[in-house]
Amino acid sequence: MDVALPFRFLLLPGFDLAALGAASTVLTDADVAFRTTGLSDAPVPGDSGVRVAHGGPVPPIRPGETLVVFSGLELAPDVLEAALVLLRRAERQGGRLWAIGGGVWVLAHLRLPEGMVLSANPVTAEALGSLRRVPAVTDAPFVWTPEIATARAAAAAALMRYDLSIGVGTGPDAAPVATRGAEAARSQLEPIEDRYPTRNRKVIEGLQIMRANLFRPVSVAALANALDLSERQLERLFERELGDTPAPIYREMRLEATRIEVRLGRRPMQEIARDFGFTSAGFSKTYQRQFGISPSADRRAAIGGAM
Repeated sequence: MDVALPFRFLLLPGFDLAALGAASTVLTDADVAFRTTGLSDAPVPGDSGVRVAHGGPVPPIRPGETLVVFSGLELAPDVLEAALVLLRRAERQGGRLWAIGGGVWVLAHLRLPEGMVLSANPVTAEALGSLRRVPAVTDAPFVWTPEIATARAAAAAALMRYDLSIGVGTGPDAAPVATRGAEAARSQLEPIEDRYPTRNRKVIEGLQIMRANLFRPVSVAALANALDLSERQLERLFERELGDTPAPIYREMRLEATRIEVRLGRRPMQEIARDFGFTSAGFSKTYQRQFGISPSADRRAAIGGAM
């Protein structure tokens, strides 16, 4: 009898091998059980042509388990239909459905919930545009809901980390929607060591505190106190290392996070502004000054422009 597992990876021909490796690494590092599966016992060819062995056909999915589809965009009709049968069965059995890379195109053949937005890169988005029911698409790295999640191949690890960081489910112990939004934004921001050109330990610690408090902005005074510095010392240090003081750098960081939420298109603008510490009245002007586009226009471009 097959044991319950949090994640089962369904491999279909042409799947992104790097995405599979990234997702597997996150789960292995977190000590979360998973298994690779296929439509049959035969090894599955990845995008590089390498045939990957796996744990056999997908067994019945238990409620709460996650079936993650990794696929290319060129499937034989019988392979596509067999995959859709498995997805429909998993959905009926109470499983969560995820799709990564070309798997998003496979998932989109199902009748998805109204208003569902899928994450896709331009190549996948073009393939989605040829479907009979063209879904809404965003260029955000991933889109997560409690039941369905989609991600670009390059964001497979980010999606896994996000899901693990908030826990699974919609019960009383699940993270609130607002907190999920902050975690989603944080997981998609560029790593601090890549985003900011500094190796100064105090500055990195300060940036980490800012990143950890996107949703609950801390004052410069509190930040300086946490770093055992005076406000003036902190400002001089940031100016020397990053060319600006902490306040505008922190504001820019929070705006970058709000942009992720804005472009996902799931929550009202006023909620997003408030949650990230901006006033509703000034949010649009601040956003446009930072990105050269209004929040509403940016959302339309992200959702409509990627289709």
